Amino acid sequence: MKNDVPVQLFDISKRFGDTLAVDSADFSIQKGEFFGLLGPNGAGKTTLIKMLIGLANPTEGTAEIFGYDINEDYQDVHSYIGFAPAEANLDREFSIFDNLRFHAGYNGVSPREQSERAEQQLKKFDLWEKRDNKPYELSTGMRKKLLFARSMIIEPKIVILDEPTAGLDLETKEAVQNNIKKITEEGVTILFTTHQIDEAERLCDRVAIMNEGKVIEIGPPEELLKSGQGDLVRIKLTEYIDSLPNELTGDGYRADFVREEKEIKATVADGAEAAADIMKILHGAGIATKAVQVEKASLEDLFLQLTSEDSSEDSQINSSGGS
Repeated sequence: MKNDVPVQLFDISKRFGDTLAVDSADFSIQKGEFFGLLGPNGAGKTTLIKMLIGLANPTEGTAEIFGYDINEDYQDVHSYIGFAPAEANLDREFSIFDNLRFHAGYNGVSPREQSERAEQQLKKFDLWEKRDNKPYELSTGMRKKLLFARSMIIEPKIVILDEPTAGLDLETKEAVQNNIKKITEEGVTILFTTHQIDEAERLCDRVAIMNEGKVIEIGPPEELLKSGQGDLVRIKLTEYIDSLPNELTGDGYRADFVREEKEIKATVADGAEAAADIMKILHGAGIATKAVQVEKASLEDLFLQLTSEDSSEDSQINSSGGS
């Protein structure tokens, strides 16, 4: 290792034609950290990790893995990273034991150790009894676990997981999350992508919220909530309205009207003060209210507010979206 920083991004960008899929991402991930890239589909999360693992070349900027440049030191970078993709890319014709064994050999593990490591990982992820099965004979959850086992076969310092629970039912999702925790017990650094906010809030030490290619906020989930927008104000109306008063749609509140609920929502720093101000604005505009409620905002509330603000600003500046 050249240094002790697992991942360091330096204004890295990726453009596909006129689309800026990743826009000047610049942050670091610390040793042993569980770091999440959180954003909607198309935010740029997968493109960012593809650059880190060598499946896409940056248009601008670069990144380092333990001090090794992803463009110039590919072999060194590759030796530190285990990767589990969102979609299974396993060899259908080999047993799951041989899938792991061959993957280990491909990545430079000695013949003597290949079988030992395959057995170790299959036992750790409760797949040993299925060792002679083909991948297509496993359930979706088991295939996810097999991808995790494969990502650990080279004993990596960093594990990258792309949408590890996407498309799973609740029971399987919880089982897979428990298996992700087994990876953390190895002391490795984890980088994973997700668009599931509850997952990021539950698992991550820090998250980077991405939207349209840009990192718009970064920090521990609890700190992001404390950093300004920690309360959610809900105001029930007696009837539908065509539009919100201008005072509620600008930088002060950026409130939303949820038509299905006849409810106004705003994520704010001080809920009690904001609720009084919003009620005054509504009554001044002749809008009748039925109830007001102030509660602590969740990461989902903050996420929706930040991505809404970011998209609104982009629409004023540039009509082309990110990816």
